[in-house]
Amino acid sequence: MRMTVYKLLQEAQQKMNGYAVYMNYQFMHFGVKAEPAALTVEVEVGGERMNLEEVADVALPQDDQFALIPKEQDYLFAICKAVTQAHPDYKIKQKPMDEDGEENGEEESSDGEGDRYVLCTMPEVNDDRHDAGMDYVKAIYEEMTGKIDAVNAAYGAKIAKQLVGAKPEEMDEAKEELQKVYDQIKDICKSYREEKEKQIEEAYQDYLKKKAEAEQAESERQAAR
Repeated sequence: MRMTVYKLLQEAQQKMNGYAVYMNYQFMHFGVKAEPAALTVEVEVGGERMNLEEVADVALPQDDQFALIPKEQDYLFAICKAVTQAHPDYKIKQKPMDEDGEENGEEESSDGEGDRYVLCTMPEVNDDRHDAGMDYVKAIYEEMTGKIDAVNAAYGAKIAKQLVGAKPEEMDEAKEELQKVYDQIKDICKSYREEKEKQIEEAYQDYLKKKAEAEQAESERQAAR
């Protein structure tokens, strides 16, 4: 294979893969499960912008929760502010590191004694959020795969231009390699979409189950009066 064609194939793969990675990144920003990669947040401390991992350690106490533990307590407010701005849908609370403090109901205040951390909980997937999530995933998927299709077409034309006058088997080899790259990236995109839709659907079914249980409990309580 000609070096110029090989380089074009590499370029095409890099560009297509970039769109696939960006698509998955956008999916993570529709919070259902706590995914650390979604926390690409900059925190302003003393007039300086710092990455979140520079000012806090991240833990996952539950599948749908982040615990952000400030490396300095002075960072607490700045962390809350930055995460709220980046992810306004997260439910954010300051919690005492001391569990006894939590039992005493101190989690709502930031003025209590003792070290505190930030607990971020993903919002529940109710009817509206389920529909919005599915629409969002579909829109992002279609946008990014459309860009991948455009890259495939553009590089197909570039490769064909490089191979004007080449033997048919050389042209076929280049086309097959480009098609292989394209198919692989599209399969990756499809798997990202399916995984996110599954995530949303499972969270929605969990919401419906809890709702039904709560309604049943309330019905039994009313009947017992």
